[in-house]
Amino acid sequence: MAIIVKKLVKNASFLYKMELIAGRNGLNNLVQWVHIIEDDEVSSFLHGYELVFTAGILNKSEDWLLNFAKNLNASGASAFVVNLGPYTKEIPKEVAAYCDEVNMPLFTIPWETRMVDMTRDFCRRIMMNDNVENSMATTIKNIIFNIGDLESQILQMERYGYKRSDRFCFISLCLEEEDSGIGEDYLEELGTNAEKIARKIRELFISFTYKENLVFVLVDYLDEEIEEFVREFLELVKRGKDISKLFMGISSNRPGIYKQEHNFEKSIAAMEMARRQKEPVLFYDHLSVYKILYAVNDKSVLRNFYNDTIGLLEKYDRENETDLMSLLKTYLENNGSLQLVSEKMYIHRNTVTNQLKKIEKITGYNPLELEDKVKLYLGFYIQDII
Repeated sequence: MAIIVKKLVKNASFLYKMELIAGRNGLNNLVQWVHIIEDDEVSSFLHGYELVFTAGILNKSEDWLLNFAKNLNASGASAFVVNLGPYTKEIPKEVAAYCDEVNMPLFTIPWETRMVDMTRDFCRRIMMNDNVENSMATTIKNIIFNIGDLESQILQMERYGYKRSDRFCFISLCLEEEDSGIGEDYLEELGTNAEKIARKIRELFISFTYKENLVFVLVDYLDEEIEEFVREFLELVKRGKDISKLFMGISSNRPGIYKQEHNFEKSIAAMEMARRQKEPVLFYDHLSVYKILYAVNDKSVLRNFYNDTIGLLEKYDRENETDLMSLLKTYLENNGSLQLVSEKMYIHRNTVTNQLKKIEKITGYNPLELEDKVKLYLGFYIQDII
């Protein structure tokens, strides 16, 4: 978790006479910690997402500060502050232009402002912000899982800018099962990337883990902003590691804090469907008939329906080493066209007809009849979720 630059430096112009010189478009950059650095070889000192202070003690050439800025950006720094005085008297235009170009905020403070006071203050703010974000993550989980008094939980969220009438969208993310040991560092990296993108759009963002899955909560975002977040997040992750085994489920964007547990469950359902269908992302609202099936609380009803339809065929295939399931699914997916099934499965049309008759004998449902065709197709839909 982190704090955005704009929030971190709030009131700093009044308290420390801090002035923004360049990089205004980067004010939503995340900051995880603060450092004072005077060595222009900064790479080995930084982990990324830092706000860096310097007085430029080693500033003895015209291009020193520009090189310093470039090294900061290459190291993943979020912003930097120059203490103007005997070592660095002014900010060269080239440095300001570079910071504008890479969206890295550049601030100045006068010599009489003590950097140690500012770093102590900023570090305290970062830690306080982390405490608030951890508290919000715990609170939203308590609300979802009905832990504690609901009204007290809501008041806790309202204390930090969340409103009970806000819209809430849950995004659940998982990795392929065999990659579940990919490491906590990678999951932390995903969470940081998500926060970085989300806070460029809106400020209210919560993340937490649930059964080894990551969950992001976008609060008070418009539908198109949620789509923008998902698109940018996937693009950013694609530039790093392989995401072919990363799956995301997006819930509805539902207003009101009450009964959000059902909305959270929608994100889990969409995530599980994305994993089964090998799709990187699925929106619950786009799941069509699956939404109806997921709404059935008693899953034994679905399993019994499956066992009485497609389950009978699955058992027959397993015992007789046949593949009638594939033939039936191909038939249903091609709108009952015998010719298309014949072409796609490389078998004679008469063979298709005979196989369909065998399917009717096994299941008791005639694939040529509309009502029975619907029941068989529904059986395949249920297979995807049980």
